[in-house]
Amino acid sequence: MPEFFYKALTSAGQVQTGWMTAPDELDVEERLRSAGSFLVSAEERAKAKSGPKHTDGKVHRKQLLAFVEYLAGSAQVGMPILTTLNDVQTRLESKLLRKIVGELHHALSEEGKSLSDAMMDHPIAFPTVYIATIEAGEASGRLDFVLNQLVEYLDWQETISGQVKQATMYPLIVLGAVGGLIIVLVAFVFPRILPVLLARSAELPLPTRIVMGASSALRTYWWVLLFFIGSVVFAYRWARKTDKGSLAIDQMLLNMPIFGHLLREVNMARVVTYLGLFYRSGVEVILALSLVERMLTNRIVGNAVRAARDAIEGGATMAAAFSQGSMFPSVVIRSVALGETTGQLDESLARATAYYAREVPAAVRRLITALQPALILTMGSVVLLVALAMILPILSIYNQIGKH
Repeated sequence: MPEFFYKALTSAGQVQTGWMTAPDELDVEERLRSAGSFLVSAEERAKAKSGPKHTDGKVHRKQLLAFVEYLAGSAQVGMPILTTLNDVQTRLESKLLRKIVGELHHALSEEGKSLSDAMMDHPIAFPTVYIATIEAGEASGRLDFVLNQLVEYLDWQETISGQVKQATMYPLIVLGAVGGLIIVLVAFVFPRILPVLLARSAELPLPTRIVMGASSALRTYWWVLLFFIGSVVFAYRWARKTDKGSLAIDQMLLNMPIFGHLLREVNMARVVTYLGLFYRSGVEVILALSLVERMLTNRIVGNAVRAARDAIEGGATMAAAFSQGSMFPSVVIRSVALGETTGQLDESLARATAYYAREVPAAVRRLITALQPALILTMGSVVLLVALAMILPILSIYNQIGKH
């Protein structure tokens, strides 16, 4: 039986679109009329130039958290999913997400899709972790439990993201402020007083000569600096698109002093949290590790997860697989080994997640503590150099005037 893509007007004057299986267009029109809608057009799937276009786009994580929280709360009290999707549209701030939720409702009610299948039509809006987790909940019949697990994961992700931003925001602000101050002083302030200093002082002090050279180079060869910055950005993006370049960059980030340790901790936190979330949701371990690998942004860590998955497929225990190489720390290996021995892997992964929930904030604090003295020393040294470059010649002029 053919399938028709139709457009219709509801009794409220709204445009309704969707797919309907019917013997012909007249049957589509009659069924829509019985539902209180007026058929505008209907095209058979084989004749339709294109199917329905799904709305998609990046949705802010806080908006997704609010959406999943409402789904979880409604599932706990036994509210049908279609009623939940219909109600949640009025509670969402994002217009994009409201439109996507409307399409989810249509996919479930008119096309008979499951929630996870409907979400697959919006891959940018809903990351893999959402779809895979909800699919596991639907398969196990524990959608309410899985949605609560997903809410906990999103809360954790929001916390970790805020902590990492806190660690990087302070140095970026300080470096930006110092860079802006140096550019203003060297490019605009210093050139205005330079003629006076050259006219009055026979020999300029070393700090003044250094700043003069930097000022002259910045004003004369500014395009070289812009070209260099542009080349670095282009080279970084180009390298990120190649396998070898991306691996090299990820390895370099992990090997960076201080920051590399924080990056390792964050990635390990994601591994145990993702793995625990999928395991508690009923996802088989091999599939769970495959999903974890796809969700990691650092490919070095992702390759380590893949190697562990291959070892488990070859018959190794999870603890033995994680022991291969040096990527997984002992706390993760011990937690997994204990879970496998006692048959309570979900609880062991939960304890490892709780450990990293404490360790990541501590690593952020250590990073900030280590960066603050270095940034203050750097900023103070640069400002002192520029200040001396201006003050020393002026003092020399005053001394000459005093002698005369």
